[in-house]
Amino acid sequence: MPPEVLSFATRPLSRWPNGAGRKADIASGDGWMVGFAWLDADAPFSDLSGHNRTITLLDGPGFTLEFASPHPALSVQSPHAPRAFDGGWPTQCRIVGPCLVLNAMSVREAWHHDVRILTSPTHLSAEPPETIAFLVDLTTRDALRLDGAIETRGLPAAYIRFVPKR
Repeated sequence: MPPEVLSFATRPLSRWPNGAGRKADIASGDGWMVGFAWLDADAPFSDLSGHNRTITLLDGPGFTLEFASPHPALSVQSPHAPRAFDGGWPTQCRIVGPCLVLNAMSVREAWHHDVRILTSPTHLSAEPPETIAFLVDLTTRDALRLDGAIETRGLPAAYIRFVPKR
């Protein structure tokens, strides 16, 4: 079965739970989510206690995530470099200028997720049936929900996997 194509242009926009920003989900399920977010102004991040989060700068000059003590700030200036953090840490985002980011989030007790950036043609093997995987073209922003092995073509791309903890 060919992968399901999820077009960036047709992703509906919505607000973050705290109302401080806008997002376009690629997909979500029970305990996981992957999608895009626009960082248009300094704002607090939503409290996602119990979640692991990974944020990847796609476009824009960058931002800094300021966490409550004792956690050091996380400065993100380089595109296509995934950065992980605890979704329960109180977080204030300070932008250098407007940015577009790719987010992956998962409930810590139920899922493990990882985000890899692919810059050369890669053969991605089929994942176990319980694993949920996506390939996001970082140029077009279109995504594929993977259901089997695939050879990457649109590069650079983000490969996002959600693996259940059982």
